[in-house]
Order: sequence, then C-alpha cells, then structure tokens
Amino acid sequence: MSVINQMLKDLEQRQQGGEGAVYVPPVRQQGWWMLVLTGMLGLLINQAPQAVDPVQQVRAAQLAQRLAGEMLQKSFDEQSDHNGGRYRCGEQVAGVTISPCSTSYGPDGEPASYAYNDVDDFDTAGNWLDANTLTQTAAGVSGEEYRNYQVKIAVSGADFSDGTFKSCAAPCYVGKRIDLQIKLPDGSVLDFSFYRGNY
Repeated sequence: MSVINQMLKDLEQRQQGGEGAVYVPPVRQQGWWMLVLTGMLGLLINQAPQAVDPVQQVRAAQLAQRLAGEMLQKSFDEQSDHNGGRYRCGEQVAGVTISPCSTSYGPDGEPASYAYNDVDDFDTAGNWLDANTLTQTAAGVSGEEYRNYQVKIAVSGADFSDGTFKSCAAPCYVGKRIDLQIKLPDGSVLDFSFYRGNY
C-alpha cells in the first residue's frame, strides 16, 4: 500500500471516529524525518568552519593594507633624509655629502615599530611576530585588534630602473621589495608583495 493511500485511509478513520482531521504519520515514517534532519545538520555543521575563513582573510588583507601603508610612508633608507626627502641615499649632489644606502636591513636600534623611520626597519629577519607588535602606535599602547595573527616581513633590494624588477645586492639605490606574509589564526598564510622606490 502506498504512503498516500495509507494517509487517506488514516484520515478517513479519524473523521469517522469524531477526531480532528489532523494527520499524524505512523511511527515508522517519522524515522525518515530524523534521518533527513540529521543529514542536513551534518552538512551545516561541516560548513561552519568555512564560514569563518572569509572573515579571517578579510581581516588579514586589512592588516596587510595597514602595514603596507605604514611602511610606504617611511623613508627609503636609514641614510635617507628623514625630513622631506630632499636628498636620497646614494645620490651625488655637488657640494653636499650624502651617505650611501645601508648594506644591512632590519631595525636600526628603534625600540618598537612606532619608532621605525625607514622601510627596512620592518624586516623581521625570517621570524614570525605577533601582529599587534607591528600595529603598536605608542609606547605601552598595544591593542588586541589582531590577536592570533602573525606577520613575517622580508625586505630586499630591487632594481626596477630597466623595468625588469630584478633583485640587487645591498646597498641597492633604486628600490626595495617588501614581501609580507600574514599567518591567520587557522594557520593558513597569505602573501603580499610591493615595492618602495628611492624617491
């Protein structure tokens, strides 16, 4: 007997017995609903971690943009003029003594990222740092905005004077390539790269 015929027969019996015309499926049919419901819940639960991934990726992109903006507004090199950039390191100007560009990259004795004054100060020497240490805006002010995010930054010389963007050994007077990696709380890594010219 088909399920529909059984439903009609049950309804007819209930109406004749004076009961309401509400269909109550037999117990054997309720098991299918539990199976379907369990399957649907299983699908939804498996999708939950993937729903968080885009949020973490957007936050990582925002962090990368914030750090890139911070780095690109700094001087090209420790030996560059930090007041307006009138003179560039490695430049030759008659009557003015200008220091050559630095041969090593990394912090030059600054206590924290808020005191960095040139691009290569952000180089982390191949180490992962807590993102909040690089977004610190003043002494003793460390936010928890990017908790569980980590950052690795590598600065290297780049010569893009001929349009090829090839690497060059320090001291490089033309440009610097900044490779920024952000590790998300789930362990995945996003890579970003940009250049800073000596201008």
